[in-house]
Amino acid sequence: METKSQEVVLNHPDLDHVHVWNRKQASRDFLNGRIGSAWSEVRRVIDEIHAVDYEVAIDFQNLLKSGFFAWQSGAGLRIGFSRLREANFLFTNLHIEVGPDARHMVRRYLKLLEPLNVSYSDHEPAIPIFVPPEKKSAVDSWFSTNVSSNRRVVALNPASSLARKRWPVERFAQTADRLADQLNVASILIWGPGEEQLVESVSRQMRTSALIAPPTTLKELAHLFSRCDLYLGNDTGPLHLAAAMDCSALGLFGPSDPERVGPWTTRAIAVAPPQPFSKRRRMEDITVDQVVAAASQLLEDRP
Repeated sequence: METKSQEVVLNHPDLDHVHVWNRKQASRDFLNGRIGSAWSEVRRVIDEIHAVDYEVAIDFQNLLKSGFFAWQSGAGLRIGFSRLREANFLFTNLHIEVGPDARHMVRRYLKLLEPLNVSYSDHEPAIPIFVPPEKKSAVDSWFSTNVSSNRRVVALNPASSLARKRWPVERFAQTADRLADQLNVASILIWGPGEEQLVESVSRQMRTSALIAPPTTLKELAHLFSRCDLYLGNDTGPLHLAAAMDCSALGLFGPSDPERVGPWTTRAIAVAPPQPFSKRRRMEDITVDQVVAAASQLLEDRP
């Protein structure tokens, strides 16, 4: 896996090995003519994988890079999708047909386990991400200092890497105000690198007060979500992180299809514009009334 995501899986109790490669650095080296340096990073990962002596490789990504590493694993059985992308077929040797019943991406991934006779059930709870005690302690200390114990808590994330997937900032502010007024809910604005001004803008436009989360690592953010009653945000990575930490999840979807990429949990609601799905659907067509109603339902249903 790539460097940016490694913290999500490191120390997971069901994983014996995690192989990490610095794709961005290798790509920069290659584009800047440092071919030897780029290949050195790839070679390091290959040697590390070879040392394990894998028997089976499963390629969930269906990309050239993932197929290459599956092939380099030396596994005799390399499972991938029958719908091929980026010459991926050159590297896998058992191709699984995925029918229309497996529309959601998680269900598609689970199909790749069938040749191994691995059983599964829909929306089976995920094993939460492992968070070491010191990471939990930092978040718990912040909560005890800043969050009232008699209020329910919603984590609001107004960010997205793509502008077309962002719900307007002022509507996050209006939603937080209404949840505070109607349900006495405390809002925590979460953010990542470069997103500080975005959450500060939401805070400034609110009538009620909101907390701005401290800087967090991925594991600290995961534990923060586990302390919240609800996550509310755009279609982005933290939405799925919150769902994995057993937090009720409310996702806002415009140009992406929640039936395909919505949070994989029974305690989730995907809010979308009223129009049929299209990549041209606009986030602005989602109303505050829709979001407040969905948030209220999830909070009411939470044990």
